[in-house]
Amino acid sequence: MHPADINAALLKKGTNQTIIAESLDITHVAVSHVIHGRSSSKRIADAVSKATGLSLEKLWPGRYPRQTRQKLAAAA
Repeated sequence: MHPADINAALLKKGTNQTIIAESLDITHVAVSHVIHGRSSSKRIADAVSKATGLSLEKLWPGRYPRQTRQKLAAAA
C-alpha cells in the first residue's frame, strides 16, 4: 500500500504517526520509516496494523510473511 494511503487510513481511524510513536515510546520518524518502507519493524508494523484495522499483508504485501509471524508468535 502506498504510504499516503496508510497515513489516510490512520487519519480515518482518528490517529496518526505521532500518536502511534508516543504509544510505543519511539519517535514519529521511526514510524514514518516503516510506513515508507525505509526500515522494517514488526512491532511498529503491528501497531500501524492495529490502528488501521488492516492486515500486515494489505499494508505491506510480502514484507512480513505469515510464516515468519507465526514462528515469532510461537517463540514468544
